[in-house]
Amino acid sequence: MKTLLCLFRRLLIAISIVILGSCVELALPAQQLNMAPAISDPVDRAPNSSVDVIVNIAPTPTPAPTLTATPLPTSTPTPSPIPTINLRPALSSESCREMSGQLADGYFPSKVLGQSQHYLIYLPPCYDYPDNRTKYPVIYLFHGSPMDEHHWVNLGVTHAADRLIGSGELPPFIIVMPRADLEGTYNYTNGGANSWEAIVVNELMPYISRHYRTLEKRDYRAIGGISRGGVWSLEIAFRHPDLFESVGGHSPALSVNLSGPEYDPLVLAKTAPIDSLRIYLDAGQQDWTRASALQLSKVLADRHLPYTFTTAPGDHENDYWASQVEAYLRFYAAPWKMEKIVAAQLASQAP
Repeated sequence: MKTLLCLFRRLLIAISIVILGSCVELALPAQQLNMAPAISDPVDRAPNSSVDVIVNIAPTPTPAPTLTATPLPTSTPTPSPIPTINLRPALSSESCREMSGQLADGYFPSKVLGQSQHYLIYLPPCYDYPDNRTKYPVIYLFHGSPMDEHHWVNLGVTHAADRLIGSGELPPFIIVMPRADLEGTYNYTNGGANSWEAIVVNELMPYISRHYRTLEKRDYRAIGGISRGGVWSLEIAFRHPDLFESVGGHSPALSVNLSGPEYDPLVLAKTAPIDSLRIYLDAGQQDWTRASALQLSKVLADRHLPYTFTTAPGDHENDYWASQVEAYLRFYAAPWKMEKIVAAQLASQAP
């Protein structure tokens, strides 16, 4: 009898273990229930898909700090009122009602070129409204080769900015689109003195700061470009991360870039102090620049640096870039929250 009871007890224990094991499996997250093998090339996951593939690599996590209790204050001071700054006068019934920005142009002097160089500039709605002293974030965009300063306008960047700003999705910002000297520094220099980098950093940017109301901290400045312009934007941002918060390399022609290692984005990415730089890379799925853009993304991943890489149907062509313009602007303007801009306005207006 005791033997039968013992066998019965063991049977109950075995049944309980099976039931509990099943419950534990059901409680696991779905991704642990169906583990897929790692993919070394994230774009190979869906090479012919019509859906954009986005890879965000986060920095290596750091241990959480030890929390220590602190005594509660005996009284709470009354906060001082924060001055109101009207960044969107178009939203006020008593002020500017403009819903579209303006496309202006001008010339900036260049000692490197020995002449003045043309640029286009997008100014957001209500920029010229009377008594508007608002300062704005700024994006510098470089065209491809053999295009000119109208390249981005032809792709629809001003209309996209109007839509995104007018809807309230993005705060107002300025876009600067300079004309490059295709027969000189743009295609035949690599960086440093007497190059397109020197023109942008030492001549164009100071000129724009003096003549337009731009916020001067790096937090409110972005740079990007297409093809040859994408190489320049990456090179300049990687060498001057103190000047830019975000950089975009759109179909960057890295595989035909013949610069030395001190100016090559693929080399700079290995050691440059770009930990706080927001980086966006993209190329069409049939674009010849896709492989080198992916190569750069892997260099960044090896350093555990954050970046975004996207790909979508298309080749090295205007139709592809036009389809991505709104995504580009969303990336550049994402950090420019209205409260941050208000704080920057207050700081810039302080005596």
